Amino acid sequence: MVKNRINLKALEETREKLLRGEFPEKKEFRVEGQWLVVNGPGQFKATLEYPQGQVELVTDQPPPSGGEGTAPNPVQYCVFAMLACYATTFMTIAAQKGVEIRRFAVRGASVVNMKAVFEVEEGPIVEKVWVELDVEADAPPEVLEEIRALADQKCPAAFTVQNPVPFESRFV
Repeated sequence: MVKNRINLKALEETREKLLRGEFPEKKEFRVEGQWLVVNGPGQFKATLEYPQGQVELVTDQPPPSGGEGTAPNPVQYCVFAMLACYATTFMTIAAQKGVEIRRFAVRGASVVNMKAVFEVEEGPIVEKVWVELDVEADAPPEVLEEIRALADQKCPAAFTVQNPVPFESRFV
C-alpha cells in the first residue's frame, strides 16, 4: 500500500527484517568529494549514488566569501538536505498514521552569523535553524501537530541540529 508516495509495505518489510536481524541495524551514508583546483564552475564536487543512478553536485561560495557564485553554496545544500529529510520524515509518519496529505510545502533556513565566520566577533557561527510547514489535509490540527512533533524527534537531520553528535576530522 502506498500513501503520500510512501511505500508502507516496504517500511513494514524493513521493520520485520530489522527485528529478525536480517537488515543492518546501522547505516552509514557516505559521500566523497573533491576540491576543484582548476578553473571551472564551482569549487567542490561530489557524486551521490542511489539505487536508480547517480547525480553530481557542485558547490561554490558567493563572491563575498571567496567563490565565484557559480553554484549553490554549501549551507544551501545543508538547508536543502535538512528540509528534504524533515519532509520525508513528516510524510512517512503521516502515511503510517493513515493521514492523507493533499499538499505539503516546507521552507526553512540556517541563520549564519557572518561576523563570527569572518572572526570579527565571537559567537556561535549558526545562531538558529528553522522549518515552516504548509500542510493541506483533512486531518484535524491536533493530529497534524502530533505528526509535526514526532517528525521533530525522528528526523535524522533535525536530530543532528538539536543534539550534540560526535564529530571528528582526520587526515588519511
